[in-house]
Amino acid sequence: MVSLMPWDYYYKSHEFDGTLDTVYWTTAVTAGGAPTAFAFNAQRNGAIRGATGTTDDGATAISYANTFFNPADRPFFWLRWVAPAAVTGFQFEIGLSDAKTDEALPGFTDIDADPPTVGNGTTDIGCVHMDTDQATGTAYIGGEGATGAALSTTLVNRAGTAWTPTASGIIDVIVGVEPNLTRCWIWDSLAPMGIMQSVAQGPDTGVLVRPYALFRTRNTTSKTIDLLSAVVVAERNRTT
Repeated sequence: MVSLMPWDYYYKSHEFDGTLDTVYWTTAVTAGGAPTAFAFNAQRNGAIRGATGTTDDGATAISYANTFFNPADRPFFWLRWVAPAAVTGFQFEIGLSDAKTDEALPGFTDIDADPPTVGNGTTDIGCVHMDTDQATGTAYIGGEGATGAALSTTLVNRAGTAWTPTASGIIDVIVGVEPNLTRCWIWDSLAPMGIMQSVAQGPDTGVLVRPYALFRTRNTTSKTIDLLSAVVVAERNRTT
C-alpha cells in the first residue's frame, strides 16, 4: 500500500535484474583471498552475487550510496537473500546505521557482550547480526544510539530456539528503526521464523542512517551470497 501513497511515504523497490544501480548502491570488499563485489548474476528472476573470498575474515558488503534517513521517520529495510551453502564459519550484519569507517567490517564488534560493543566509526545502528566466531554463534537483534548503552537480544523462532539461517535457504530480513528502538522480522526458506522482535535501543532522532548488508567468512571457505531484491520505506514527516 505504501507504494500508492508517495506523498506519505518514501518507497523504493530494488529488483536486482541488471547492472547494479550505483546511484543507489555502493559495494565494498576486503583485500586478499579474492573476494568479489556484488554484481549482476544471471539466474531465475535475476540477482546480484558477491563472495567473501578464501581469506579468514574476508567480506563482501553493500550499502546505500547516500545517508539520508531520519530514525524519526521510521525507515525499514527488507532484504531477500540466499544464504551460502555453509553457514558455519560465517558472519552477517543487515540493518541501518550511520556511515562506517570501513564498510567491509561490521558495526557491532562484540554482539555477545553485556552491553554489546559498537565500533568501526558507527555511533547509531539497528541491525540483525550473527557471528559464528562468538560464544553463542546464533543471530541477534541489536541497537545503539547516543542515548543509553547498546542493547542486543538473541533471535528465536516460535519454539523459542535460537535462530541461524538455513544453508542455501532464501532468507528475508526486515529491519526497522525509530528513535532508540530497533525491530526485525525474519522469514527462513519462505516460512516465518517467529514473531516480530525488538530491542529498546537504536539510532537517535536526527542522526541520518542508511541501509546496508555485510557478509563475512570466519574461516578459509569462501561464502557466496545472492541478493534477490530489496525494499526501503520511510515515512514522510518533514514539514520545513
